[in-house]
Amino acid sequence: MDFHGQHVIITGGSSGIGRAVAGLLTARGAHISIVARRQQLLDETLAELETLRVSPSQRLAAYSADLSDREQAEQAIMSLTANGYPPDILINSAGITHPGYFEQLPAEIFRTVMEVDYFGTLYPIRAVVPTMMARRRGHIVNISSVAGFLGVFGYSAYCAAKFAVRGLSDVLRQELKPYGIHVSVVFPPDTDTPQLHYEEPLKPPETRRISGTAKTLTAGEVARAIVRGIERRQVYILPNFETRLYFLLANGFSGLFRWYFDRAIAQVRRAREKGAEA
Repeated sequence: MDFHGQHVIITGGSSGIGRAVAGLLTARGAHISIVARRQQLLDETLAELETLRVSPSQRLAAYSADLSDREQAEQAIMSLTANGYPPDILINSAGITHPGYFEQLPAEIFRTVMEVDYFGTLYPIRAVVPTMMARRRGHIVNISSVAGFLGVFGYSAYCAAKFAVRGLSDVLRQELKPYGIHVSVVFPPDTDTPQLHYEEPLKPPETRRISGTAKTLTAGEVARAIVRGIERRQVYILPNFETRLYFLLANGFSGLFRWYFDRAIAQVRRAREKGAEA
């Protein structure tokens, strides 16, 4: 697939997976627009992208916005698509997480995670879809998570939001297909990003036991899988073999995962009880 001259909008494009995708597609000749909240990170990312551009005609742009705010999200898309730069590809990479025991998490955490991860995905899509429908072409890529198809202990807020992203993506794929718009959803496992480092000390021990069995990918590995997925117009983008296996088992053999998770959680609980008795 030739990305040269295509306009790619990447939310959460100033760090992690979004930043890695922006770098790959800049090197492939695309016009890149990144959206995130922190201006300093946006400026740093733009400076990095400048070193990767392959043509002086490439447009590299950034916009600071809180995508969980509908008006800010709409204004960001409107500004970035003005002056002859309609959206060809939208990659929704903005997201947060905050693990913890359900009964200990403040209600506000659930609201914030849903606002950023789900509504921060929904608002940019609503902003680009009218233009894509009118042009009868486009590609929307939504980044969910392994926790978006598999309920994981300790991620009650995150799983709910990422399951919602998957559900939205599945419906949009059906509704937008007649207009020539492709919709993909990405399910990354744990990925070495600033977000992972933030959440690591917050994970309950049961969550560490479960997630410790899976390989952590780099942002670059996930980014390359996303670019391949766009080229192949994949509906579900599963970045590595383990994720593909988990997806197959969770959708076809969910009972096996329930057994495994219950076993891991029980082991941690028994160890904790023994420690308390000692």
